[in-house]
Amino acid sequence: MIKQKEPVSIILPTYNRANKVGRAIDSVLAQTYIDFELLIIDDGSTDSSGKICDEYSEEYKFIKTFHINNGGPSQARNYGINIAKGEYIQFIDSDDELE
Repeated sequence: MIKQKEPVSIILPTYNRANKVGRAIDSVLAQTYIDFELLIIDDGSTDSSGKICDEYSEEYKFIKTFHINNGGPSQARNYGINIAKGEYIQFIDSDDELE
């Protein structure tokens, strides 16, 4: 049996954005399009960003949080690209919100 890909992988790298990352995630959850995976890449945060992201991953099966050593935003995005299962990729920064 072949597993069908999610059409869209949304990659959200974050680093020390505990005060904003929840709003970014909530903006993704507020979309009407629902056939996606949300990959949150915690880039070695030293604040509670990782914990906040883990809580979302526990609540929603299509949200996955990965914790990596701090290497900067490009490394976090590339990590997300390498694990993405979607046919298409979208990026959102942890201090942004989707309309």
